[in-house]
Amino acid sequence: MTLNQLRRLIARLCADPTTRSVDLQTRNLTRGEIAEARWLAVVLMRSDLFSTCPLRPEHFQHQTHFDIFRAMLQMQSRRIRCNDLPELLARLDVAGYPEESALEMLSEVLHCRGQIKNFEDYTATLEKRFQAHQAAELTLPNSELVRLDTAGGASPFQTLTTAELIAQQEPLQWLAPGIFVQNEPAVIVGPSKSMKSSIAVDLCAALASGGSFLGQFTADRPFRVGYVSRHDERQALSDLAGRWSEAGGVDSSKLPNLIWSLLVADAADPAHLDQLRDWIRGNELEVVVIDAVRLTSTGKQSQAKQLCDLVGCCKAAGATPILCCQSRKAIPRGATLATDVATSLDFARQWMLLQRRETYSPGSGQHRLRLTYGGCAGQGGEWGVDIDEGKLEDPQGRSWQITLRDVESIEVEAAANAAAAHDQRLQTKIHATLTHVEATQATKSRIREQCGINGSRFAAAWDRLLALGKIKPMESSERKTERAPIYRWIDRSSPPEKNEAVRSAPDVDIGRRVRCADQEKCVSV
Repeated sequence: MTLNQLRRLIARLCADPTTRSVDLQTRNLTRGEIAEARWLAVVLMRSDLFSTCPLRPEHFQHQTHFDIFRAMLQMQSRRIRCNDLPELLARLDVAGYPEESALEMLSEVLHCRGQIKNFEDYTATLEKRFQAHQAAELTLPNSELVRLDTAGGASPFQTLTTAELIAQQEPLQWLAPGIFVQNEPAVIVGPSKSMKSSIAVDLCAALASGGSFLGQFTADRPFRVGYVSRHDERQALSDLAGRWSEAGGVDSSKLPNLIWSLLVADAADPAHLDQLRDWIRGNELEVVVIDAVRLTSTGKQSQAKQLCDLVGCCKAAGATPILCCQSRKAIPRGATLATDVATSLDFARQWMLLQRRETYSPGSGQHRLRLTYGGCAGQGGEWGVDIDEGKLEDPQGRSWQITLRDVESIEVEAAANAAAAHDQRLQTKIHATLTHVEATQATKSRIREQCGINGSRFAAAWDRLLALGKIKPMESSERKTERAPIYRWIDRSSPPEKNEAVRSAPDVDIGRRVRCADQEKCVSV
């Protein structure tokens, strides 16, 4: 960042007061300190507001914000505008910040996107926090103060009383209420081919348009969203984005909030992290979804570090990071946390776990998923997700239709599928036994003995096969001496036997009209 670049940034922000806010929620910046940064950003754009403020240096808890405000006070005492950048840089240099560090520091403040119209709200927030701090000191003796030290600002510790901690708590800011919170790292995790990227694109499009994610979770408002993947995913992503737009009735040409980055290099490479940060800031992105499955290495330790680096890069640029990560094995049935899948995901403050409920049938376009989500804000739940992508040969082409199902219905479905699979295994055993046993010995008791199925299960499976017509006893005329019935398996795919009637034409109903070559007449039977 140079002085001229900083000036252009201030000019751009002044010219576009409607720019959406971007929270600079880094590891060392609390929400209260964001209010400090936004206040400073406003006075850098409107220096006349500084002279009307009632704030003092004690209102600023972040060390760099404290130093910037104190330098501005010194400039005001000499009748110098607080946004005179050369003078401000000179005073920060005296305070121990070289020009390069000071420029970066001011840039970080401006990237908090303070809004001039909200200047009084920022002032009120800082005053309220300061008053709470004073009240805590007056009402509690020092010996009874409960202290909490957390890393923050340039100083190694930030000390808060319990009252201050509670007073600084702010309402949650949601991306999509009930599932994703702003400024908290998130992951979408699942085994290979569990629709992670497709679900991530659905999320991006919903957040960017202000629509509904999975048709259930409506975005709090339209956000500036970026999606990062490899360049060889261009065709798949464009196809999915087009199908989503058509299904949601969204004109893709009127969706400027969704920005795509298709990389030819590894975004997690330290050499490229700065470029990723500049891309996020340049496009003023508030949410960045990264398909980390295709952009990181496969080694456990190196991948864990790369994921943390990507998260830190996004947060430093002021965006909420959401990473798509692949689990190395099937997700345990009772998994509810990201760390239940992999310890390398312990940076995640919110998560979404995906796995298939049923094996995918190639070419069907039907996907049956189980989605479990949760987060440190207290959100959590479980849904069945049925996705219909259609088929290539469909007249309308492929589609994107999603149906959410509650836990009870998918549990009933799972039990029914398990029972059907069990029944199919029993029928397969009976079929195999009937095939190998000598035809004249294929009695019910002999089949039961040889297939190894116990009495009650065998009886139930046998009755179902009879009811379905898959087995039947041989006609008495075909056997002369056997007392117990002899059974055979009916293969519906084979041609009919000689003694089975073969229809040469379909039945004709009474009075049904039949079109002939030269006339139409009514046939009575």
